[in-house]
Amino acid sequence: METLAWICLFAPLVGMAALALLGSRPSREASAWLGTAAAAVAFLAAVGVFFELLGKDPSQRHFAYTAYTWAGSGSFKVGFSIWIDTLSVTEMLIVSGVGSLIVLYSNGYMHGDPKERRFFAYLDLFLFSMLLLVMSSNFVLLLAGWGLVGLSSYLLIGFWHERKAPVDAAKKAFVMNAIGDVGIAIAIFFMVRDLGTTDFGPVFQTAPQHWARGSTDANLVALGLLVGAIAKSAQIPLHTWLPDAMEGPTPVSALIHAATMVTAGVYLVARAHVLFANAPDVLDAVALLGAATLLMAGCIAIVQTDIKKIIAYSTMSQIGYMFVGVGVTAYAAGMYHLLAHAFFKALLFLCAGIVIHALAAEQDVRRMGGLKTVLPRTKVLMWVGTIALIGFFPLSKDEILAAALDDGSTTAWIGWVVGLAGAFLTGVYAVRLMRLTFYGEESEFAREHIHKEGDAEAPWTMFWPCVVLAVGTVLVGFLSVGFGFKNIFGDWLSSTVSTIEPTTGDDLITTAISWALGAAGGLLVWRAYSSPERIAATRRRFAAVAPVAENLFYWDWLYERIAYRPAAATSAFLYRFGERWVAWGSLDVIGWVARALSRAFSEVQTGVVRLYAGLLVVGAAGLAVFFIGKANL
Repeated sequence: METLAWICLFAPLVGMAALALLGSRPSREASAWLGTAAAAVAFLAAVGVFFELLGKDPSQRHFAYTAYTWAGSGSFKVGFSIWIDTLSVTEMLIVSGVGSLIVLYSNGYMHGDPKERRFFAYLDLFLFSMLLLVMSSNFVLLLAGWGLVGLSSYLLIGFWHERKAPVDAAKKAFVMNAIGDVGIAIAIFFMVRDLGTTDFGPVFQTAPQHWARGSTDANLVALGLLVGAIAKSAQIPLHTWLPDAMEGPTPVSALIHAATMVTAGVYLVARAHVLFANAPDVLDAVALLGAATLLMAGCIAIVQTDIKKIIAYSTMSQIGYMFVGVGVTAYAAGMYHLLAHAFFKALLFLCAGIVIHALAAEQDVRRMGGLKTVLPRTKVLMWVGTIALIGFFPLSKDEILAAALDDGSTTAWIGWVVGLAGAFLTGVYAVRLMRLTFYGEESEFAREHIHKEGDAEAPWTMFWPCVVLAVGTVLVGFLSVGFGFKNIFGDWLSSTVSTIEPTTGDDLITTAISWALGAAGGLLVWRAYSSPERIAATRRRFAAVAPVAENLFYWDWLYERIAYRPAAATSAFLYRFGERWVAWGSLDVIGWVARALSRAFSEVQTGVVRLYAGLLVVGAAGLAVFFIGKANL
C-alpha cells in the first residue's frame, strides 16, 4: 500500500516534469496523451490503495508513511509524510479519478491550441498539488499543497495570458487564496508554540488538553483554519474570485472549480474536525457562512447569462450546503455531497464545454436555444447532471438537511430552512439553464455558428468522459440511499470522522419538502419562459430586487472601495512622495555629490609637477603650523 500511495502522489509530478523537460520535441498530441497517462496512473494507484485499505479492519484504517525529515529545529520536526485513511483515500479517488476524465476531455477541447503542451503540464502540476494537500500527514505539508494548488490555479485561470480578463481573474484568485494561506499559517504558529508538533495524530490527540473548549486559543486556531477554508472554497466573504475564474478554459472550470480545489475547504474542516469541535462558536460560523453563501449564490445564478457562470454560482451554492453539513457535525453527509458534487458538477461543466465548442466559443445562453435537435446526446447527459444538482438523485443534499433537522440547534434550524429555500432556487436556475440552452426555437446565432461534425457532437475524447461521469453520478447515489437503509459511505468514513444518522422520519420529511420545492422552482421557470409575455411579466415583478443579484450583491463594488481604491491611492502617494523623491531622490543626491567631488578633485589632477610640489609644500607647512600651535598650547 505504501508504494501505491507514493505512486499516486508523484505520478502527476513526473508527468509534469517530463512535459517540461521534453519541451517541443514531442508533438502536441503526444504531449497531451503523456499528461493524460500520468493522471491515469495516479488513479489506478489510488484504486489499489482503496482496495488494500478496504481489506483492513475498520479500527486500523489509518497509516502514516514518511519519506524523510523535511524540516526541523531542535525537537520540532516536519516530515515529508503522507496520511492514508478513509478520508484521504476518498479524496485521492475523487482528485485522480475525476481529474483523469477531465484531462482526457482536454485532449479534444484544447486540440490545436498552440500552448497545448504547457496546458497539460499545468494540469499535472495541479493534480500533484491537490494530491499533496489531501494526502499530507501534517499541517505544514498541507499548507505547502494548499499554496501549490493556489499557484496551479493561477497558472490555469490565466492560461490565455495574452488577454486581459484571464490575467485579472488569475491575480484575483491568487490574492484571495493567499489570504486563506495566511489564516492557516497563523493556526500552525499556535500549534508549534503550544503543542510542539503539526502532525495530525498528536495535534488532534493533545489539542483539547492544551486549549480549553471555547477558549481564545482554541477559537483562534479554528478561525485561522476557517479563513483558509472559505478562501479556497469561495464562501462569503472571500468568494468573489470564483465566477471570474471562468475566464480559464472549460476543463479548468471543471477540474478546479467543481470537482477538486473549491471543495478543499470542506475537506479541511472534516480533517480538522477535532479542532473545530473544540471551538463550537467557530463551528457554528462554518454552518452559518455556508447557509448565507448557498442562498446568495442561488439568487445570483438565476440572473446570470453566461453558461459557465451559472454553473459557477451553482458550485458556490452547493459548497454552501457542504459547509452547513460539516458545520452541524454531519461530516459524512457533507463529504458525501462533496463526492456526488464532483461527478455531477464536472459533468455539467464538460457538457457546457461541448455546447461552447459546438457554438464557436459562444457562452451567452440568450444566443442559444433549440439545441436539443443538434446536440441530443449532450442534452440527455446534461439532464442527468441537472437532476442530480436539483437533488432528486442522489440524495446527498437531502442527507445534509435531514441531519440539520435532526440536530435541532438554532444554527441547524437556520441551515435547514435556508437549505430548503436553496433547493427551490436550485430548481429555478438549473431548469432555466436547460430551457434556454436546449429548448424553444433555435436562435439565429446557433443556426449560423453551429459546428457540425457529421453525426458526432464532439470528439470521443470529450464525449465519453461525460458518459462516464453521468454513470458515476447515478452509481454514487447508491452509496447512501437514506430512508433507514445501510449508509455505506457513512460507515466507510466512520473510522475517520463521526457519522450522524438522521431518523427515518427526518429523512422522509426533508426529502419530500426538498423535492417539492425543487420541482416547483423548475416548473415555475419552465412556464415563465414558455412565452415572451410571461417572462416579461416575471421580470417586472422582480424589477426592484433584480439589480441586487445582477450586481452580485455589491461585493465587488464594496471591495473596490474599501480595498482596491485605498490601496491604489496609497501606492500612488508612496510612489510620488516616497519612492520618487525619497528613494530615487536620495540616490540622485548621492550621485550629484559623487560627481561634484570627482570634478573638484579632477581640477588638481593636472599632471604639472610644479603644481604637485607646491601643494606638497603647502600641505607640509599647514601640518607644521597645526602641530607647533598645538605644542604651544
